[in-house]
Amino acid sequence: YATLGETRYSVHMDKVSGVLYFFDVSGEYEATVELVTSRPVIGIVSVDNYDDLEDETSESDISHINSFVANFVSEFAGKYAMFSRRVSMDRFYLFTDYTVLEELMNDKFSVIDAFREESKQRQLPLTLSMGFSYGDGNHDEIGKIALLNLNLAEVRGGDQVVVKENDETKNPVYFGGGSAASIKRTRTRTRAMMTAISDKIRSVDQVFVVGHKNLDMDALGSAVGMQLFASNVTENSYAIYGEEQMSPDIERAVSFLEKEGVTKLLSVKRAMGLVTNRSLLILVDHSKTALTLSKEFYDLFTQTIVIDHHRRDQDFPDNAVITYIESGASSASELVTELIQFQNSKKNRLSRMQASVLMAGMMLDTKNFTSRVTSRTFDVASYLRTRGSDSIAIQEIAATDFEEYREVNELILQGRKLGSDVLIAEAQDSKCYDTVVISKAADAMLAMSGIEASFVLAKNTQGFISISARSRSKMNVQRIMEELGGGGHFNLAAAQIKDLTLSEAGEKLTEIVLNEIKEKEKEE
Repeated sequence: YATLGETRYSVHMDKVSGVLYFFDVSGEYEATVELVTSRPVIGIVSVDNYDDLEDETSESDISHINSFVANFVSEFAGKYAMFSRRVSMDRFYLFTDYTVLEELMNDKFSVIDAFREESKQRQLPLTLSMGFSYGDGNHDEIGKIALLNLNLAEVRGGDQVVVKENDETKNPVYFGGGSAASIKRTRTRTRAMMTAISDKIRSVDQVFVVGHKNLDMDALGSAVGMQLFASNVTENSYAIYGEEQMSPDIERAVSFLEKEGVTKLLSVKRAMGLVTNRSLLILVDHSKTALTLSKEFYDLFTQTIVIDHHRRDQDFPDNAVITYIESGASSASELVTELIQFQNSKKNRLSRMQASVLMAGMMLDTKNFTSRVTSRTFDVASYLRTRGSDSIAIQEIAATDFEEYREVNELILQGRKLGSDVLIAEAQDSKCYDTVVISKAADAMLAMSGIEASFVLAKNTQGFISISARSRSKMNVQRIMEELGGGGHFNLAAAQIKDLTLSEAGEKLTEIVLNEIKEKEKEE
């Protein structure tokens, strides 16, 4: 095709005679553009944390908040000539076409930043989540995808927009997510999840609980907790660990649990021989199939339950029948302990070592209760203490040996500054490190004065490139890790890279981080 002046031509070449033929297709081109830009778009807007605010606020104040929200959404819809309809106090539907959606995407949906700022000025903990979908006809399907997109925005932490075409081959596009997770989970939802998970367990013959590759204390703790939860419903429930990929702290914890003799623990090899077509797999502390403890083991199941505190991303299990993702929670151990509390079974109660491992998982992911904690986190910690959580046992499990301490400091000494407040440490290409060592180095670097974010790259013991990323409150390291095929939290994320050398991965990470710094500087 070629455009000359205001006329659009389709160009064909006759190679034999060497002649170019220009056919005027202006009308056809305009019709195609018209068809594309006029595709129907359905959007759903939800006000994050509205339920909690409604419970804590007087009726007169709620009336003012409702007016603020309604006026804001009405002005937003009016500005872009969209039709809007309020379907509940905290939810709105929007109807428009692709021309408007494209304009909003080009603007990176700045409306969510504007709403957050106005809410802050009114001292309200409110943000917006949105799901948009578009396609050719079939409005019913477009609406369903829009709703799924909204749910995805909410489980990723809220304060963001997810856009996806009504086409299974297309991937969602994310906007926002520049602030830490804002959705607050409710006790009603936790109770509902406890009931739904219990009902599902009753319908299967066996339950197997697995964490992610290279188990950490949160993955092990939440697996042990869910095994206990399932044991109150069925006799045949097991927590699974990988014998070949255990760090020293996990080895110690598994040894303590086996000595206590309460938790049903199985290695992956032993568990594979027990799975039937009626068995259920529960994934804890991860929601990407590529990260699961054993992909071979995962492939044996037709139904799974996902319990996680990381933001949902691509590579989500297709066979998930129940999804409990709360990115506002401190850890998977916190979520699982709450489920056990609501179950309140008299049959099997948390043992001393089970409570200790769950507490150790929470302590790991909160850096000893200094990061990402809420009042719910301390409520759960208090409950675990009443169930016998032993601080001395936790210290024994989490103790650092000299060689590990030396390697952590070895990595820290490779650090260099990017900008004024970001540290990146790239290990020497000749040495491999355990992923626990890499993550501890990232934690230690973030604890340094004036540092907003830290990144550590090294070859891991499996031969891949591992990256651990940490941040305080301004930089979304989850978004950065997603660009490298990983994921995680706003301020705690990681990635594993198989197809790049260490120096290539370092260059790519540096480029992405520098772009993120530039974006932040523009916003400020």
